[in-house]
Amino acid sequence: MTKRKVVMSGMRPTGRLHLGNLWGALRKWVAIQDECECYFAAADWHMLTTAYDRTDELEGSVREMVMDWLAAGLDPAKCVIFRQSRVPEHAELYLLLSMVTPLSWLENNPTWKEQLQELAKTKHGKVLGNVSPEEPESACATAQADESLRTHGFLGYPVLQAADILIYGADLVPVGQDQLPHLELSREIARRFNAIYGEVLAEPKALVTETPKVPGTDGRKMSKSYGNTIDIYEEPETLKTKVSGMYTDPTRARATDPGHPEPCPENPPGCSVFALHKLYNPDWEARGAECRAGKIGCVACKKDLLGRLEGPFAAFRDKRKQFDAKTVEEILEEGSVKARRTAALTLDKVRRAMRLR
Repeated sequence: MTKRKVVMSGMRPTGRLHLGNLWGALRKWVAIQDECECYFAAADWHMLTTAYDRTDELEGSVREMVMDWLAAGLDPAKCVIFRQSRVPEHAELYLLLSMVTPLSWLENNPTWKEQLQELAKTKHGKVLGNVSPEEPESACATAQADESLRTHGFLGYPVLQAADILIYGADLVPVGQDQLPHLELSREIARRFNAIYGEVLAEPKALVTETPKVPGTDGRKMSKSYGNTIDIYEEPETLKTKVSGMYTDPTRARATDPGHPEPCPENPPGCSVFALHKLYNPDWEARGAECRAGKIGCVACKKDLLGRLEGPFAAFRDKRKQFDAKTVEEILEEGSVKARRTAALTLDKVRRAMRLR
């Protein structure tokens, strides 16, 4: 009998999940849970790397996120759903890996630099200024971000991420094309450990997902930090408001003008409404042709999209109501016990290799 591949992934509980999370990760998780041995973590320690001063929101965020997972189709009978902080083996492996990870690897991590700058712009939800060397306010913004975010935990999060993956002997890690450098750092840490102590840690490979780009309501990447998200269980009124205000094509003065639904020089971000048509409308190609020919205006296009979203969103909300806090707690408790069993086996090998027992 062929051994099933081990898959590990997780999400930080930082707020409501949105369509970017659904199409970029959750749908893939649901699809592979039947064929692989999957571990999915509510990564609450990772949440602390940038929101350590907002732990009053943590319990509720974990619960709400897992409810979203279940409503999207994750089945605890088919995969292990657990809370990272209830598997202390992650922390010990994180400590041991940090002993052999060069500081330069972390300081040169482009994601760390980019995130530091992005958080400087919207620290605690308040815009502090655009971070760029040319603008005077950027120095102030970066300094304020530095004060609270230049922590050991934030700098070292790739080591914790590596521990999360390596402790389950993961063969595969679902990532988008843009996330490959993140995984490569975990692979480098595993290679360095093995070079020093012997072949102990399995080197994970990427399970590259065909992640459709899901733009936010303003045309930029959908992100909670931009405040441009459509949550995956929006109520009818908020869904209508968000769709009505979505970015379309600023070059169209009249409904009969030719539109530019795809990214192009005339409309570099592309139309956010059309991007969702591609996900929820089986006739999206015909809709794009109508737009380019000036046969449908943006208002009518948004109205059609809203009609196509109402059914899937209502179904999701109904399914989500099946789960309550008690159910989620039971799933996390049972999953954390299962995760610890696997994690303990890897950690025992690591300790022996390092002559710590």
